[in-house]
Amino acid sequence: MEAIAGLPLVLAVVFCELAVGGAAFILFLDRTQNAPGGFRKLTAGVDLVAIGCAAALIPVLPRGELAQRAGLQAGPLASFGQALPLVVGLLALHAVACFTPWRLLRDAAGALAVLVGLATLGVAATARPGQAPYDPFALAALPLGALALGGSNAAMLLGHWYLVTPKLSPAPLQRAALAVIGALALQSVLVAVSVARGELAGITQTALWIAVALRVGVGLLMAAGVALGAWWTARMNTQSSTGLLYVGLGCVLAGEVAARVVFFLVGAAL
Repeated sequence: MEAIAGLPLVLAVVFCELAVGGAAFILFLDRTQNAPGGFRKLTAGVDLVAIGCAAALIPVLPRGELAQRAGLQAGPLASFGQALPLVVGLLALHAVACFTPWRLLRDAAGALAVLVGLATLGVAATARPGQAPYDPFALAALPLGALALGGSNAAMLLGHWYLVTPKLSPAPLQRAALAVIGALALQSVLVAVSVARGELAGITQTALWIAVALRVGVGLLMAAGVALGAWWTARMNTQSSTGLLYVGLGCVLAGEVAARVVFFLVGAAL
């Protein structure tokens, strides 16, 4: 029962990661001046829907005695729920800015939304079970998840523009794929640190080993291989690259959900 009680928190965090990471990638790719305007608008709209889904889960987040039985910290959980509407507002402002021709406005709105969003994810991280709520590796886990998940989604959406406009430069698509690979590499470091610190000791005696295997095998190794393939093929065939990015998004999403389940059940920073 306690494990099921944490499911709304897992989903809210994953939705928030997708939205904040997507906004970060819009900001990153927009600065290259090669990203299509339609990509910015579509991705900002998807980010807004995602953060809206996260906010819709606020009423069912675990509270009080239920949170304590699940090993979660009620105070940070309440703060996370209070901060989500602010992130919704800032991402809505960013979405509006993406429809304007003023890059400075887009950059300012995007940077503010990303910073507040990452801070909100940091607050959620302190709600995990454990005696060290401000452990730096645990605090880094959710922001890195945002970069990997939001980046994979943004890269996949960017690939759609190459289906209708094949003459676009492949550089933005390659940069997006490389950025996703970088985020996955940093997440792999977190997993290695978690193993070295013994946070996963004894997990093979529980069903959670399946989630860990999914995280490592699909969410990191397979996702990195697919993203690397997308980067390589973007120079030759952007349609093939877009197809690979679809697969990559599915891998990252599966790994991220598995990682957040483990994160909020046993506190391991995956």
